[in-house]
Amino acid sequence: MQQESLTFNGFISNVHYTACLAAELPEYDFNEFDINKVKPCGKIIVPDGALAYTKWVSPKRTRSYPFARLYDILNAPKRITVIPVLKDEGADGDLDRIQYSTISWMNLLDIYIILAYYSSAEKNQREGQTGKNKISRQMFASECVKEQIEEVLKYKNSALHWNFHIMETRFGDIYNKALDSYGEISRKTGVSMHNSTIQKDYLNKITNDFEEFKGLSLSGSKGASLREVRTTHINEHLADGFKARLNIRNYLGGVYYLTTDEVIKEGSRYVIQESKNATKRSLPSLDDIKDGIFKLALFSNIDVLMLEDRKVEFSVRLKLTGKGLYETITIPCSNRELEQFLARNTFTGREKEIIRKLQVECFYNPKLRVQIGPNQ
Repeated sequence: MQQESLTFNGFISNVHYTACLAAELPEYDFNEFDINKVKPCGKIIVPDGALAYTKWVSPKRTRSYPFARLYDILNAPKRITVIPVLKDEGADGDLDRIQYSTISWMNLLDIYIILAYYSSAEKNQREGQTGKNKISRQMFASECVKEQIEEVLKYKNSALHWNFHIMETRFGDIYNKALDSYGEISRKTGVSMHNSTIQKDYLNKITNDFEEFKGLSLSGSKGASLREVRTTHINEHLADGFKARLNIRNYLGGVYYLTTDEVIKEGSRYVIQESKNATKRSLPSLDDIKDGIFKLALFSNIDVLMLEDRKVEFSVRLKLTGKGLYETITIPCSNRELEQFLARNTFTGREKEIIRKLQVECFYNPKLRVQIGPNQ
């Protein structure tokens, strides 16, 4: 479905957000920490404190809810995220590489990046010709990850400084290790991988000029955002607004191209809205909700938003639609209104708990609004 779109330009200097739906993080002793054996997010315990972590299964942000996991560690004072520089699933599978825009997101959120690579895998066992040249069960080189975590534990500067340092001094080495590793995996499994010469050319461009990496990555992100604003997804419920691109800059001049499900003009104000829809339940999944809120945590911290060189007023809203609801409510509201809404509609006990926590989340984050209603 084709969707008319708007393009905004914004500036963010810092991000402050309190996450009330964050999961309780499992704890792991650093001495026994193995990135391949731990949950997608948690806490690493050291003698003088702790740091929160998440791990990505792919450097591509649209896979496996990395934003939902990042939401879960927003409240931690020190945070790391483990991202593979490259993931090759075999010649018949996907090839994903880390993007500069991802680094910009982490810089903005003050999250330390741990660069990782996959050192082992198995041949895909699924039948069929399309899976002939694919691998599965990829495992990180755990010592490489642990060494960087140990460095971060001792590091005194900000995540922003660390991230630039690690990209400029270690990225090439780790990327080469990833390529060598995939060559060895191919030899052992008999699975053909993507053309390594093209990937080495890509790496040379990055190594020779870090600005080239920014350009390559950002142009890819920009293209992805343009494609996304033209598409309506089944899990999005769009009613009255426009798809929108937001070209956001931070104080270092980095640019990242974001999309939002919908922008609605209400009087002189624009509402930046993330929409999550449930087709079989009264409420979207918790991961969907966290994914939407994570994006809004950033949007709500935009200092200045421009449309065609004109400053505009704006607010942010999470729109949740589900099956079988009879009315619409906007949070925050009075506790009495909220309880009446919960009583008049069919929610599970867990869904009611989530909605009540969303009420608290809006209290701690005054720019956030949440709208809940039917998906017709």
